[in-house]
Amino acid sequence: MSDVLQRTGSIGSRGGRPIRILLTISDLRGGGAEREFSLLVQHLSRKRFEPHLCFWRENFAYSVPPDLPVHWVEKTKPWHVPKTVLGLRRLVDELKPDIVFSQLHYVNMLTGTALALTRHRPRWVFRLVNDPKREMQGPFAIWARRALRGADVAVGCCDGVSAAMLEHLRLSKERVATLRNVVDLEAIDRASREPLPIERPENVFIVVHAGRFAPQKNQAMLLKAFAKLKGQRAMLWMLGEGPGEGELRSLADSLEISPQVKWLGFQDNPYTFYRAADCFALSSDHEGLPNAVIEAMACGTPAVSTRCPYGPDELIEDGVSGLLTPVGDVGSFGEALAALLNAPGRVREMGELARRRTLRDFDTREMCGRYEDLFEEVVSR
Repeated sequence: MSDVLQRTGSIGSRGGRPIRILLTISDLRGGGAEREFSLLVQHLSRKRFEPHLCFWRENFAYSVPPDLPVHWVEKTKPWHVPKTVLGLRRLVDELKPDIVFSQLHYVNMLTGTALALTRHRPRWVFRLVNDPKREMQGPFAIWARRALRGADVAVGCCDGVSAAMLEHLRLSKERVATLRNVVDLEAIDRASREPLPIERPENVFIVVHAGRFAPQKNQAMLLKAFAKLKGQRAMLWMLGEGPGEGELRSLADSLEISPQVKWLGFQDNPYTFYRAADCFALSSDHEGLPNAVIEAMACGTPAVSTRCPYGPDELIEDGVSGLLTPVGDVGSFGEALAALLNAPGRVREMGELARRRTLRDFDTREMCGRYEDLFEEVVSR
């Protein structure tokens, strides 16, 4: 698929009209994949495409363009699966899109199941933003292989996820492509320069983390690593929320670092916190292509990250634009944080290199253009 992603220009419309595309995701509740989906639909060309949106739940942390029609297929409980599949099948048969684009593994599986039942057969592109080996195991893996094999193109968010799809989902190489995240660098730069809503203590090394408090993110490891800076002029800003917050707060108490940890909840503008911090910390056991790392680097803040599958090692040049440590290794992560605590000049140099790397590799218009070219190429087959 590499030739598709390198193409430029427009194939044009279908019979003199824009290509009708149905873009579907469960909701826009606040994760990196949801933020990226929101950016894609905002920037998708209205001359080349007639976009329609489909959601499962009315849970929006990110904006929906007011000019786009929104369709609803309910899915709030596990037993809603048959109803969701039939609702999506009905929507596709009524709307008759030229192409369907879905994102997130469970949405992809239900979309593939529904499309196998439709009378109208559109083209279909799905995208995975996490490790399929972890998200699709046992019976889920069997269902995924059957549901996803009908896709015209399977898109991975990074090279690692694309390779995992080939191996785990047994997809053919000719139908797998890689498209990295859509990141609005200009908006991030503007937002990062807004006033910080909290007071930043002077002469204190600030580590910032952002993410849902869930096992995948392994914030427990981060707290244990940060405990190696206990009693030093260092603080940890925790941005996010989730079911694991209570246990994490208790862990911070038991590690006797609570006075150095600030729990800041979900922030509409995390970028001003990124810019004010000395480093960003990602402690995940697995990822896709972590938006938070990209966004922090765009703010000129180097990242200390686990070398988890997949993504961080495709973003961070170890020792140059950030630091990478083994997954789950408390000692190595703590040593990396300590190394930056004692080297402010190195922090500034790494941050500038990280910013340049992000500006070079991520551009909203270019990335959206690659999506548009891929959609048009698939429809033109």
